[in-house]
Amino acid sequence: MDTTTFLSKIFLFESLNAEQLQLFKAFVSEKKISKGEHLFSEDQPATSFFIIVSGSVKIYKLSADGNEQILHIHQSGDLVAEAVIFDFETYPAYCQALEDTVLIRISKNNFKEQLRYFPEISFQIMRAYSRRIRQLVAKIEEIALHDIKSRLANFLLKNAHKKNDQLICSLNFSKKDLAAVLGTIPETLSRALNFFKKEKILAERKEGIIILDIKNLKQY
Repeated sequence: MDTTTFLSKIFLFESLNAEQLQLFKAFVSEKKISKGEHLFSEDQPATSFFIIVSGSVKIYKLSADGNEQILHIHQSGDLVAEAVIFDFETYPAYCQALEDTVLIRISKNNFKEQLRYFPEISFQIMRAYSRRIRQLVAKIEEIALHDIKSRLANFLLKNAHKKNDQLICSLNFSKKDLAAVLGTIPETLSRALNFFKKEKILAERKEGIIILDIKNLKQY
């Protein structure tokens, strides 16, 4: 993989020229993790942050009774654990691969050292923080203000794509993970799915969840 070319396409580095990118290339490395493997655990010393090249990961916390709450699902091009650059000495949550995943690992200390020479990157980091805060606020509002049918409908509409003349949401993670993303339990998610299937709004296939009636789904 051409690391310099990849970094140039990531918003964090898009203001840099080829010569400047070479400086960052010196302290980044490729990291591969298999499906189910943890990239880092909560309270582990935070020495790096990451950018996903391919695959996907989930960021989650565990409650006192062991229940899992997914905070984010990150995919290709997303930053992972960028909050540790300034704010944390340890990782504040767990990160686990949802599929075989390739990432770019960036040394936190080396990156911070370069910021004094490239202050424009600091503004890009602020942009990343701002986007993450908006995502968390939206998630809190969605859980507080919408029932599970509404949350499921919103998720499917946001993540669906056209394939073979069908509108499909391909899930690369389990129904248990989807329930956690939606802030519910698997049994409640199953009831919502069954309701939509009974109303012929959705159908489940091997390749994912098919949206049969987008007009009615949007009403939820």
